[in-house]
Amino acid sequence: MKQNLRIYLIAAFGWTWFCWIGAYLISLTSGYSLLTGGTLFDLLALVPADKGWLPQLLFALGVYGPLIGFLLVGRGEQKPISKPAAKRFAVLAVLLPLMIGIPTVVVSLILGYFNPGEATPGALLGLIGLYFISNFLTSGTEELGWRGFLFPYLRQKAAGFWLATWKGGIIWAVWHYPLMVILYLGQGPWVLLPTLVGFTAGIVAMNYITNFIYVKTQSLPLVMGFHALNNTVNFAIMLVFPGTPLLFLTSLTAWAVVAYLDKKQPLA
Repeated sequence: MKQNLRIYLIAAFGWTWFCWIGAYLISLTSGYSLLTGGTLFDLLALVPADKGWLPQLLFALGVYGPLIGFLLVGRGEQKPISKPAAKRFAVLAVLLPLMIGIPTVVVSLILGYFNPGEATPGALLGLIGLYFISNFLTSGTEELGWRGFLFPYLRQKAAGFWLATWKGGIIWAVWHYPLMVILYLGQGPWVLLPTLVGFTAGIVAMNYITNFIYVKTQSLPLVMGFHALNNTVNFAIMLVFPGTPLLFLTSLTAWAVVAYLDKKQPLA
C-alpha cells in the first residue's frame, strides 16, 4: 500500500513539475510569454508554426500529473453512503464556490474595481462557460488523484479526517509551487514568499471542503465539477474586477466555511 503512495506521488509531481518547469524554461529561451491563465480553446488557436505552441502545450499537459498517478495506482476505498445524503450535499457543492466568492465581489464592487470593459453580458457568460468546460477537463481531473486515491489513503493511514486533510492539503499546495513561482518570481521574494504561505493556507481550506463533499457524496465527477466551478468563480471575479487585490478574501471565506462545517458536521 505504501508503495502505491510512492508511485502516485512520483507520477503526480514528476509529470507536472517536468511539464511546468520545462514549459517555463523553453518560453524563456524562445522569448515567448507563457500564457498561464489560458484555456484549452486558447491552445487550439495556436498552430505548430507559432513559437509558443510547444511550451504552451507542455504547460497545459502539466495539470494531468495527478490523473496519471491515479491511473497507475487505482482508486482508494470509501465507505458506502445513502443516496439521499449524497443528493443533499451535491447541491452544497454547487452553492459553496458561489458563496465563497461573494465577499470578494461585494468589497471589490464597493471599492470601484468593477470594469468589465466593452464586453456584453452574453460575451462574459460565454467566456465564463468556456472556462468552466476547459477547467473541468484540465484542473478537474486532479480530483481523480487527490480525492480518488490520496485522500482515502491518508484518511486510512492517518486515522482521522483532519490529519488526512492537513497532510493532503500541504501535498496539494506544494504540487502547485512551480506554477506559483512562474507567476510571482518576477515580483521578487517579498511577494513570492508571502504568496506561497497564503496560497498554502487557502489550499488546505479548500482541501477540507473538497474532502468533506467527497466523503458525503463519494462522487468523483461531482468534486471535479466543484473544483472547476471554484476556479471559474475566481476567473469570473478577475474578468469583471480586473486588478482587484481582494482575492485573498476567498481564502478567508473558505476557512469560515471550514469552521462552520467542522462545527455542524464534524468528521472523524
